[in-house]
Amino acid sequence: MREDPAALFLEDEALTEGLTDEEAETLLSWLLDLAQEASPSQLAHLRRIGHEITRLSRDYGLPVEELIGLVELAWGEADAPGLQA
Repeated sequence: MREDPAALFLEDEALTEGLTDEEAETLLSWLLDLAQEASPSQLAHLRRIGHEITRLSRDYGLPVEELIGLVELAWGEADAPGLQA
């Protein structure tokens, strides 16, 4: 049986530890959107990515939205604002 992604992410307190409510909501919404089509192994990777985004934001004061943008850029899902011709 497939694990519920919402339960997986919402029960993981470390996933949003140290983030503001707004940042936590942004991260969880993004992860849940991606999780809709993800396989169980992809869910584990998404969870790790979420933990790393949280760590970078918390430790270095980087905005969650910008870190998500970097991940999407690396995946080829977004164009960098200054790189458009």
